[in-house]
Amino acid sequence: MARRRSKKKVAVAYVPPVDATPERLAKGDDSEWVNAAEIDDTEQAINRVRRFRSSTLDRLHNNGKISWPQWYAGDQYRNAYHRAAMLPGVVASYGERTTVGECSYGLARTESQVRARQFVRQCREQIPFDMRGFMDRLLIHDDLPRYGGRKAMRSLAEVRRTLDSLADFMRIAS
Repeated sequence: MARRRSKKKVAVAYVPPVDATPERLAKGDDSEWVNAAEIDDTEQAINRVRRFRSSTLDRLHNNGKISWPQWYAGDQYRNAYHRAAMLPGVVASYGERTTVGECSYGLARTESQVRARQFVRQCREQIPFDMRGFMDRLLIHDDLPRYGGRKAMRSLAEVRRTLDSLADFMRIAS
């Protein structure tokens, strides 16, 4: 077996990222400014790249594992859930109340929130009871466990069936 020759690693001095924050702009000192576009990557590695992460539902659709009506039904459910503002905005308050009038105790503040909450409840009735938590993890929290083999295919088939039932309820043409 041949010996592998590895390249020697060159030690590169770390340069912290510089953002144009109001505090830095107030200082007015441009001598420390490093333009990332002018860095020669042979001399210094650019180690921080901004990456945008797509949701699991979007990746399933882009890979062709779910159809457009299934994706659209899941997207509508996710958007309605966020419009409904189901979770309370304040978890704990350690001071005087700043709200005017009576406290709402999680009641909807606007008519659009009431309609969105009704829509979410109707959609949840279409999801089988044993799949509700799994679909909430997938659609709302974007948390899908990584399975392998037959279990992954079974969960994907269940997701497809559930999204089909949501699409039928929403009357999305397939």
